[in-house]
Amino acid sequence: MEMCVKRSELYALVWQTPLRHLGPKLGLSDVGLSKLCRRYDIPVPPVGYWTRLAAGKTCVQTTLPPSEIDHEVHLPEKDTTAARSSDATRVQQIQQAFSRAKDAVVLQSIDVPPSLDHCHPLVAKTARFFQSIERDEAKLAVEAEEARRLRRPFFGGMSSHKMSLGRYVAGSGCLRITATLTHIDWILRFHEALIRGLIAGGCQVVADRGDASNTVEIRRAGGAIKLNFSEQVEKIAQPRHQDFLFHRDEYRALDGYKLKLERDWHVIARQWTGSREQLEQQLPEITRALIAFPEAEVLRSKLLAEEAAIQRKQEREAARAHNVAMAAEQARTQRREARANQLPRAAAAGQSLEAYHSALNVLSRLEGIADDQPEDDALRTWIALVRNSLKDPVHELADALRAEAAQPERPLWWPE
Repeated sequence: MEMCVKRSELYALVWQTPLRHLGPKLGLSDVGLSKLCRRYDIPVPPVGYWTRLAAGKTCVQTTLPPSEIDHEVHLPEKDTTAARSSDATRVQQIQQAFSRAKDAVVLQSIDVPPSLDHCHPLVAKTARFFQSIERDEAKLAVEAEEARRLRRPFFGGMSSHKMSLGRYVAGSGCLRITATLTHIDWILRFHEALIRGLIAGGCQVVADRGDASNTVEIRRAGGAIKLNFSEQVEKIAQPRHQDFLFHRDEYRALDGYKLKLERDWHVIARQWTGSREQLEQQLPEITRALIAFPEAEVLRSKLLAEEAAIQRKQEREAARAHNVAMAAEQARTQRREARANQLPRAAAAGQSLEAYHSALNVLSRLEGIADDQPEDDALRTWIALVRNSLKDPVHELADALRAEAAQPERPLWWPE
């Protein structure tokens, strides 16, 4: 479905409303609308135009370049019905694949271990990371107490570790955990139980170093997913110490946790949240789901790639159709111009015909003079030269028209 608007009307619209607001109303992005205006030679407001206008400054509006006809600009009206249908079909296929993979998973009982003895290397590295933080925090606490006792400024209020709302973000090569030190022992033991279950289900659990943030990939059946675990906290209101040059907000850890996938999998399973007891109860279900997700991810990636290929093909076809339409419009314009030029062409031939007859009259009179003076060879020679160079413009026009019509393609002025 398409909407049509005159070129002059679109010009008026883009100078009345910013492109980022006007574009969505016309079914386009601001970039798409800018490209459309450029295609039809419609000037758009420069960067900063609306800011200067809002500030009350004088802004000059660029004049619309003239055109012989006021072209109709075709604005695509996006029909999302097919897209929604495609999304629903894809989601249904992924859900079915996920359900089949999940039903096929057979697990033994999974329990959170009482300690981290003989734990997975990722768990061990993450434990060492948080142990180093614990040592640093203990050292900072001693230094802060010493500074308070001696009543001198304390410069160590800012942690050197990456933090988010009072929680530490595990470093590179560790599990993706965002938590305080309060319950870190249970969090690591929970991950140890989860990783054991995943490995028993045929998964590989490896640290992904492909990006700047630390992530852990769960790989199986050619697919991979990424996991993220965070602890819930609440801010503690506390007075600020005058002797501390840097103050860090304090947070209290709550018995609430969230385990989610990095990818957008909400169409199949939402994130798992709950207390320590609730997550331990959900551990077998979480493990089975995580084992099944990579297999469904393979299908998801395949379907998305197929949809992207179809979309690219449709875009190419639309571009070709647009080029054909533009070429047809250009050809129609050229034919109109060619037909309009034939009347001036005939008028020019008429003017040339008058000059031709005037020249013939002059030559006739000169020939009469030459007959009275037989010895005047110069006059006869000039008359012969000019007469040989004279051509009837009507005959010339007729020859040109015949030559144009004899070409493989009809001339532009030929009726359709």
